[in-house]
Amino acid sequence: MQPNDIATIASAIFAGVSALVAAAAIYFPWRLQQNHELLSQAVLSLERAYIALSNNGQNVHPPLANRLNWLTCARHIEAYKMLKKLIKTNLHRSLCEEHEEFWRHQIYICLDMRAIRQTSYFDEAPPPERISGIEPRSAIIIYCFASWSKTKPDPIEEVDIQALIKEYDPLTGNIGLRTYIQTKHPHILCAK
Repeated sequence: MQPNDIATIASAIFAGVSALVAAAAIYFPWRLQQNHELLSQAVLSLERAYIALSNNGQNVHPPLANRLNWLTCARHIEAYKMLKKLIKTNLHRSLCEEHEEFWRHQIYICLDMRAIRQTSYFDEAPPPERISGIEPRSAIIIYCFASWSKTKPDPIEEVDIQALIKEYDPLTGNIGLRTYIQTKHPHILCAK
């Protein structure tokens, strides 16, 4: 092999590696930016879902029996789910889960599920109003979003309460909490 051949091969390898490094320098920041934008839009969808259900943030309990509000809320929840699936980085997925939990709670509070007991809440208004009732699929989507999934592990169940009490000593000086736990939930104070 001639020295010129070796130089040509080395140049080609160097050019290929340089091209890969340049592509990576473009791709990875782009991927992070794309995931950041997806996260931002997903959170915005949850905020909009809450605003729609709560009648522009008025937070009436239970929410108004307004078909359009419920449909809009459900549509934003479904948009959120679609956007969440597109998020690829672990960091952005974790942040998305945290926002989801916050907005799940806000929608749960807004729904005041136990306050809506009458079928008439969801039903079409009688004449002369003739207002359409709540679209049933939208109600199911919203109720399911506001509920804790049976398949999702509860992070509280994973906490070592004994270690937490030992480290922070929350029962000293807190007679109400201490008495409550000792009388109503003494199993919490027992080691696993």
